[in-house]
Amino acid sequence: MSAALMPPVEIAILLRIPPSEKALFIQTCKNHVNSPIYEAYQRGKLTTKFELRQTVVKLAKAGSPAAEPLAEKYIRDQLNNE
Repeated sequence: MSAALMPPVEIAILLRIPPSEKALFIQTCKNHVNSPIYEAYQRGKLTTKFELRQTVVKLAKAGSPAAEPLAEKYIRDQLNNE
């Protein structure tokens, strides 16, 4: 569900996580890097991010005036984070 770019609180509702366990679920999604829940949440988010970026790069290569600045931003971001 995080692949749909939904925040943990909405995912908790869709998964019918009891109210008493929602806060723990949300914190696990955000901060518990050794948890399978964290991994699943991040994997879903990153999969969608990857797919969206692939689309933007393809559109930029095809000459899309809207996609070109975004692709350039991705390049700058990548260089800044290396």
